[in-house]
Amino acid sequence: MCSAVLRHPSVVSANATRDSFTAGTPAFIRWLFSSPDRTGLIDPIGADSMIGMDGPDHTRLRRLVSSVFTPAAVERLRGRLEAITDELLDEAMARREFDVMSALAGPLPVRAICAVLGVPERDIPRFRSWGGAIAADLDSLSPAHRQRQATNALRELERYFDDLVERRRGEPGDDILSRLVAAEADGSRLSRRELVTMATLLLFAGFETTVNLIGNGTAALLDHPEQYALLREDPGLIPGAVEEMLRFDAPVQTVARVTTRDVEICGERLPAGVMVSTMIGGANRDPRVFEHPERFDVVRPNARAHLSFALGPHHCLGASLARLEAQIAFARLVERLPRLEAAGPRRRRRTFILRGYRSVPVVSRPA
Repeated sequence: MCSAVLRHPSVVSANATRDSFTAGTPAFIRWLFSSPDRTGLIDPIGADSMIGMDGPDHTRLRRLVSSVFTPAAVERLRGRLEAITDELLDEAMARREFDVMSALAGPLPVRAICAVLGVPERDIPRFRSWGGAIAADLDSLSPAHRQRQATNALRELERYFDDLVERRRGEPGDDILSRLVAAEADGSRLSRRELVTMATLLLFAGFETTVNLIGNGTAALLDHPEQYALLREDPGLIPGAVEEMLRFDAPVQTVARVTTRDVEICGERLPAGVMVSTMIGGANRDPRVFEHPERFDVVRPNARAHLSFALGPHHCLGASLARLEAQIAFARLVERLPRLEAAGPRRRRRTFILRGYRSVPVVSRPA
């Protein structure tokens, strides 16, 4: 059912709003999770963003972005991402005991997306703060005070990207933002607002989900040391292991769609205008698709059948970057920390749609 909904582009819209999640709840709940006024402000998941568009507008933007955000363009980042990962692990290993979330899972994705966008290294700390704030928008049941923080971060990001886009027009660099500025398809280019919105979306979508992928994957390996041993003995298993991490503990647990007309999907009749929540985390444990789905198995042959990057026209554009970051992170972990163990209790994040950890303390034992 989840797969069918995600693949149904002609009748299912991706533009589900926060208010859709709280409709029908008591007035206090609607107030607690109410959306702030963002009139005129860019919104990375709003109707002006590719993630919130459907039809010809979505097709046009996706074609322009896909022309530059290719697997080959992402692969060119491998050397830089490996260097960043080694630098982060050098600092972590000097302490022997460290928190995976603050030492690796948090800083690696934001530095990766800054490299994609051509953001100077001196500005990376600001981007990590902004990325953490706007993550509230990915979780539709974030309380109002978190949404206000996200709104302030979006204002600052809009000013920053406005300036960066103008600089890239005059001084293009070897980065995806520069290529987006120059990209053209069918005589169409991205407008200033579309460029700023797209840059914000790339930060927004490429940051939090990869943080959770690396954190959840590490936690799964700590709970299954025999699987960690398999990766240590054969690093060639790591790409498949990353797919199993995405299946076993999905960074995003649910994706919403809205029906645009009366429709029947998998024998279920759905009226126009209703929100449909696809429970990705549950679908990834479907025993009709995955044998013994409760097991974490890094050599599972069909792990890539998971729905963690969604499907259809709104399939995650940054999937190749997230996969590359996770593959590099775990390749370096098993190589450099062959005996990684838990060093204390983990702490989960208090989120509804996102699933991840605030803290995953570990200790590296001598080989």
